[in-house]
Amino acid sequence: MSPQCDQLGAYADGQLDAAEADAFELHLAGCAACRDMLHDAMQLIAIEAAARARSTPPQVVTERPTRATERARRRWRRWTAPLAAAAAAAAIVGVWWLRRDPGERTASHELVASADVRGLEGRISYPGADRYRRYDVPRAGSAAAETLSLDMLAGLERKGDLHGVAAAYLLMRDASRASAYLDRATPSADVAADRALLLLTEHPDDALIALDGVLETSPGHAQALWNRALALRDLGLVASSAAAFSAVAEKNEPGWADEARARARALTDRMVERKTAFLQLALTDGPRLSTTPDAVTLSTARRFPGLARLVFYDAVRGAASAEIVRGLAPLARELDKLGGGDVLASYVERVSRADFAVRAPLARRYAALARGQRLDEAGARDLLGALRAARQDDILLGATFLTSAGHVPTASMPEYKRLAAAMHDPWFDLLAIEQEASALIADGDHEPAEALVLPALARCASSALDYRCATLDLVLGQSYLTSLRLADARRVLTDGWLRAQRAGEWNLEQRLLPLLAQLELVEDDVAGRTLPLVRAYAGELTLRAPERCDLDVWSRELVANVLVNRVDLDGARGELARADAIAKTCPAARPGIVNAFVKAHVLRDPKSGSADEVAAVRATIASLRASAGPGMQAVLDQTEGRLLIERDRAGATQLLEHAIEVARTAAPDDVDAHKARSYAYSILTLDAGRANEWDRVWKLLGEDAGFEPAARCALGVAIEDRSSLVVVRDAGGASLGIFDDKRSGPAIDAATLVPATLVAALRGCSSVEVVALPPVQGLPGLLPNELAWSYRLGATASTEPAHGPHLVIAGVEPPAALGMSRLQSWHRAAPGDTVLDGLAATPSRVLAELATASVVEIHAHGMVDAAEADASFLMMSPEPDGRYALTAAAIRKQPLRGHPIVVLAACHAAVMATYRHEPWGLPAAFIASGARAVIASTDVISDAEAGAFFDDLRARMEQGSSPDVALRDARSAWLAARPSATWVETLMVFR
Repeated sequence: MSPQCDQLGAYADGQLDAAEADAFELHLAGCAACRDMLHDAMQLIAIEAAARARSTPPQVVTERPTRATERARRRWRRWTAPLAAAAAAAAIVGVWWLRRDPGERTASHELVASADVRGLEGRISYPGADRYRRYDVPRAGSAAAETLSLDMLAGLERKGDLHGVAAAYLLMRDASRASAYLDRATPSADVAADRALLLLTEHPDDALIALDGVLETSPGHAQALWNRALALRDLGLVASSAAAFSAVAEKNEPGWADEARARARALTDRMVERKTAFLQLALTDGPRLSTTPDAVTLSTARRFPGLARLVFYDAVRGAASAEIVRGLAPLARELDKLGGGDVLASYVERVSRADFAVRAPLARRYAALARGQRLDEAGARDLLGALRAARQDDILLGATFLTSAGHVPTASMPEYKRLAAAMHDPWFDLLAIEQEASALIADGDHEPAEALVLPALARCASSALDYRCATLDLVLGQSYLTSLRLADARRVLTDGWLRAQRAGEWNLEQRLLPLLAQLELVEDDVAGRTLPLVRAYAGELTLRAPERCDLDVWSRELVANVLVNRVDLDGARGELARADAIAKTCPAARPGIVNAFVKAHVLRDPKSGSADEVAAVRATIASLRASAGPGMQAVLDQTEGRLLIERDRAGATQLLEHAIEVARTAAPDDVDAHKARSYAYSILTLDAGRANEWDRVWKLLGEDAGFEPAARCALGVAIEDRSSLVVVRDAGGASLGIFDDKRSGPAIDAATLVPATLVAALRGCSSVEVVALPPVQGLPGLLPNELAWSYRLGATASTEPAHGPHLVIAGVEPPAALGMSRLQSWHRAAPGDTVLDGLAATPSRVLAELATASVVEIHAHGMVDAAEADASFLMMSPEPDGRYALTAAAIRKQPLRGHPIVVLAACHAAVMATYRHEPWGLPAAFIASGARAVIASTDVISDAEAGAFFDDLRARMEQGSSPDVALRDARSAWLAARPSATWVETLMVFR
């Protein structure tokens, strides 16, 4: 071997300079030994990939995996893999082949999957990897990775066929290397489809979004259609998955079409059989149980334990003899075995000893009630009174529930809770909590309801009562959704969905699907990416109940709502037209608030709708007013005002101002009222801009924001649907503005939003106050770097800081399982600083120290992940229970008595959820809790540069500069010395 062979490792590790690397590559071309070592390296890659596919050691984590953390783990594993050196050496093959003389290259190789059967369920879009092979995996573990020709891989590298190399790694089950090559491959629909394939295993929701993006540009893309069907299946949307596989089958691809038909048939058959069996128990066998104790088999009870337990309780209450009750003992024992304990067997034994001369008549009345008999108020009062007099408390418990249509009124709650506790049955403990929480939520008391439900759900982690626990998830999830706590809603609704599926609870699944669809609707309004999930959940609801034409109408209106939020009014009109066509022959479909809200948007332009169409919407609104509470009355006012604003300005203004007045007296957690207020102000503000009434624009912007905008040097911005306005007050206090009604989509280019003429009017200002309504609020780059400016988010609680400590949070150590790189040590400290670092920097410790600080610096990882928070959050060191996220919701609950200036030296810390009615994110949370100002970025922050930059920023503020002036000057100096440090341009000040 030549001495140059000793450089192989350094070359592979990238440690040679350019001249040394060129020299080594010349050596490589003529050295068989080095080439043999490269050959061995390629074999190691294949072995490693196969081993990883066969067996991935489990990792113990303290947090539920999220989309972002899973991606972070994959990055971490890629760089710390034991054979990383082999991977680097393998890359030499491509370099060598490309540098060889063309005459030395062999003929190109087409990638051909080697095995007779496939172990990858999804389809790869690269042609040579997608020939049909029967899907077959061993039942004793995952399928082995395929072994491919090393010459073939080298040939693909030589040709620069990066997609082909990625496909090879997909076949070898090496996701990390496949991802790396796909990132480098020439963009195409096929490459995008294979990126989505990588998401499929761990993130079917993200995969579905990506695949729908492929199909939007390439509607017939076979591999995307196939993988979309798998994503729907993995989300539990079996009816939609079957329909998607049927669509693949229609393409008649050899082999694939037959498998697609078989998959569609199997999914449909299983779903129909499960639905039929469930309804047989619910509607036929269950109601017979009180007279025929063996009507429900033990195997049925095992399959549907929740529903079986429900009908069991009704049977015991409705049984008219001790003999029938004793006949239920086998079912009781089986259900006890499934749920744990012996409470049901004891219940049967206890009731069988009752005096049936007294109990039997009341049991018969209860049995009729359980079979669907309707009682008027007097009849219900008579039955409940008779049960109390006879002391038949178990029947009274059930009758109270049924006579109140499953929603026990607040006045009856003390008795209901006492009766439930007397059963000594965890089922009724959970049911009583559910009923009490539901009553609280109905009264608008969401926080007490949450405090009641969360401990119960914690117990559900070790409970087998999936039905009751899933119902609690549903109740709390609906509360979170109403309160726009999207991360919490996603967590509990997902848990409920999984529990309902595990327990085979068809009806619970049907109740959860609309909530999941609505969650994605709101998420799309915030993030602009989840329309495919709205369509999927709403479509699944429709496919599972084809007889329910009203659900079809509702689903289409829901999608139209998303399209309106995306400013796709033509698309919304199309969905509404289809919904209206179905509704004409569907007596059960009655127009609701979604219908009116969407039509108010699409018909707002007088040229877009006839007088009859407008009259029909107003009639719908009038009919909805009869049963609407205060918050919904405000929503209806603003909806009608929106519809009329360009037809009857005076009448519309009166409606919109009334919506604002109603919202002013609404409870803080009445989200409907506060959304109506925000929408009403937005409509009025844009209407004033259309009329060039700039003083009125400033008045409305200030009223909406809750403070008087600056009389000089101010910028105001409002955007909604296709309209936008920008207004300024220059250094002399003169107002200038521009109104535009030709926006074509939801995207906002902050850099061009403020016209140059208005920017010029602000150049005489030492500092500019920006008053912007969502979704503009929080966008970086709204004004040029040479201007000092800040977003103002609320009324000033205090302009002077308390004399508190300067708090520095640094050296944070997030959970190791997240695979986050350690940040560089923060190095500047001044006398009197309070430093919280390392494992001590937990969320609870940070919140406690924030309370009295007058200046706060947080050097940490920032993340954007809807599974953890509704906007960005900061990653702290973990608590003993594993929690590590410092979220906006937690900060809002901590008063900041020191009124600090807060510097968030963390990536993405300024990312805000674009709720239309309020700002939500870390900056808004700090301001709401008492901070004077917050400095944060929406983008990635350079760890290597952050320490020095923020030290300079801090020094400028200590010398007396305001935060926005200090940021402008520090940024200018930094960019002058480092023009490529563009990350500083995304930093903003919030006041």
